[in-house]
Amino acid sequence: MVSIEDVAKRAGVSIATVSRVLNGTGYVSEETEIKVLKAVKELGYAPHFSAKSLARKKTFNVGIVISYRIAELVKSDIGIFYRIILDAIQNAATIYKISTDVIILEELLNGKYEKFDGYILVGSDATEEYIEQLSAKSKLILVDHYIDGLRVDSIVSDGYDGIFYITKKFISEGFNRIIHIHGPLKYYGFRDRYHGYVSAMTKSGKLPILFEYDDLHEEIDSVLKRALRDWVPEAIICSNDPIALKVVHKLKEWGYKVPTDISVIGFDDIPAAEKEGLSTMRVQKVELGINAVKRMHEILSGQSIHPYKQCIYTAYIRRNSSII
Repeated sequence: MVSIEDVAKRAGVSIATVSRVLNGTGYVSEETEIKVLKAVKELGYAPHFSAKSLARKKTFNVGIVISYRIAELVKSDIGIFYRIILDAIQNAATIYKISTDVIILEELLNGKYEKFDGYILVGSDATEEYIEQLSAKSKLILVDHYIDGLRVDSIVSDGYDGIFYITKKFISEGFNRIIHIHGPLKYYGFRDRYHGYVSAMTKSGKLPILFEYDDLHEEIDSVLKRALRDWVPEAIICSNDPIALKVVHKLKEWGYKVPTDISVIGFDDIPAAEKEGLSTMRVQKVELGINAVKRMHEILSGQSIHPYKQCIYTAYIRRNSSII
């Protein structure tokens, strides 16, 4: 029988660290979380609480639903955010003895797949109407997505609080010219972060200055030229790391010093952010995946059936692209 000591040895960490990852207690780096979950999956380790709770249960089959858009994104560095979440879901499912299959949203819409015991829908590409229909006939959890008033189980990072926090931090340090470059607002995550920035600025009596940018379909040049047209901002807060990294590269190309002239902050903390010294708000991506599986297990086991929205706070990671 595989023991927790075996998992610790395979992952190259302490037993206490494995325990913290599996129980969600204490701080563990994202890289370490991934190592531990990978070791759990490879060794087929089942914690005692899981083995006991599942001894009398059937094996559940859960569909992990992503859109064609996200399926394409995860093939590139831009999609590392979703790739980490998907890996965490699949690794955590092993712990709970849940069988998973990654399926495509658009194909699910067309009735291609057989019925699953439940669905974990990652991302915000599904329409409200479809989510309402699916939740009415199946167990459903949304990850990185939430719809007002629908009352479907949702596991999200608190983007509103994250952007509100960092905006207020810069304001409290005496910064005035703070702008926000955000992704398309049809996506929940970008919309949530947008509202956090607007709220922080207006509550401090400052005018929000916003620029929308679709990093998949346009270049950063035109947006950044508009942002710099009238005056040089002191800080640019971006709604994800890929946008922020493009801003940093372009500013340096144009002769601006980052962070001396302009501080730049991203959101998500993807590996490229750490590699390039980008200050950012860290989304607990592994925890999003683990908690989605925990919640699905609760629902399928009838342990806690009332839906809820779980928000996981982000953490500010200061690196070389910001003054504070």
